[in-house]
Amino acid sequence: MQHELAKRYFKRNFFLGVMNGVLFNLAFALTSPSTVLPLFMSKLTASRVLIGLASTLESVGWFLPQILMAVATLHQPKQMPFYRKTALLRGTSFALFTLCIFIFRGKNPLFLLLSFFVFFTIYALSGGLAGVAFTHIVGKTIPQHKRGSFFGIRIFFGGSLAVLGGIVVRRLLNQYQYPINFGVIFLFACVLIIIALLSFSLIKEPKTSAQLEKRSPKDNFLKGIRIFKEDKRFKQLIISRVLIGTYMMGLPFYVIFAREVLNIHQGAVGIFLSFEMAGYVLSNLLWGYLSNRVSNSLVLFLTALCASFPPILLFSSWKLHLPQEFFFFIFFFLGATNSGSIIGGTNYLLEISPEKDRPIYIGFMNSLVGPTIFLSAVGGLVIQLTSFTVLYLVVFAVGILAVIQSLKLIPIGPQNNRD
Repeated sequence: MQHELAKRYFKRNFFLGVMNGVLFNLAFALTSPSTVLPLFMSKLTASRVLIGLASTLESVGWFLPQILMAVATLHQPKQMPFYRKTALLRGTSFALFTLCIFIFRGKNPLFLLLSFFVFFTIYALSGGLAGVAFTHIVGKTIPQHKRGSFFGIRIFFGGSLAVLGGIVVRRLLNQYQYPINFGVIFLFACVLIIIALLSFSLIKEPKTSAQLEKRSPKDNFLKGIRIFKEDKRFKQLIISRVLIGTYMMGLPFYVIFAREVLNIHQGAVGIFLSFEMAGYVLSNLLWGYLSNRVSNSLVLFLTALCASFPPILLFSSWKLHLPQEFFFFIFFFLGATNSGSIIGGTNYLLEISPEKDRPIYIGFMNSLVGPTIFLSAVGGLVIQLTSFTVLYLVVFAVGILAVIQSLKLIPIGPQNNRD
């Protein structure tokens, strides 16, 4: 019955899921943790640690609550009711923060800083609360051999629009005074997020065919540890994702480096964003093809390579005094790393996880990978204590380790493992 329902509503679910991704990708670009957010935060505080922390909030919120949500929702035959509740919380919190920008403007920077951390944290955590439900619903409604296309199309159209969004960001930053320019940007993002949440909420979800009995949080957590120890593919995936995720340590500081060291004007942030989204989109064409036709382990290997390139480009443009345009390509590879992690990491996990234990696989992995997102705050501390040079040498070294580790992933051909 489950598979019959999934087949009957496949086109509807595919369209709604793609629409959700397209709008979220565009909204994410407008609040980019590598460009827009660091610049916004630099207007409110000089603390590198707070700038780094702000840029990690959305990712931290997505990852950290998921093992708890796996425990809470594992036994539920349907995940959508829970997703809808968190969607309401997510949309409301983002709207409240956006409202604060227009109400208080530049009159009280401290209050605006505090309101950002309060409301954006709620927004981020509510996304994480829905994360297991979202991924489990995708696993039940989108066949394995269509998931590469599913995530690929989400990224392609959302990223393509976001390239144009970079032009809009540049114009808004120059046209309006601070903080209204950022308020307008966040307002556009807010509308997109609300429509995206509504879109996914309309998906027809089949009941889980292999429903488990409700167990205690301790039992489920211990089961996650046991799976980690016994499933070699799962362990290697987590290690690879952690190492690749270390690129986040330097993510929010490329734009700060560009402004303070290379003296690149803040209007270039829109160009950075366009390059980032171009990398996000163009690499996605390759990731989607490889995910569907070859293996997601190869996607993750190439993603690790992309993660190691930005520090090389930074040192080259700085020490060799190359034209400023050379620096823009850093953001191209940051975008490629982001999309590769999403497509390769998510689809490899869905391939190796049996349906009955999928929420535990999802929650346990994301909870272990999640803490790496705090490395952006650590990166800010490294800069304050040492220098940009030390930070990006560390990012490069870990990037090489990620490349080596990704070679250990066991390839799984899509033709051998279809739902």
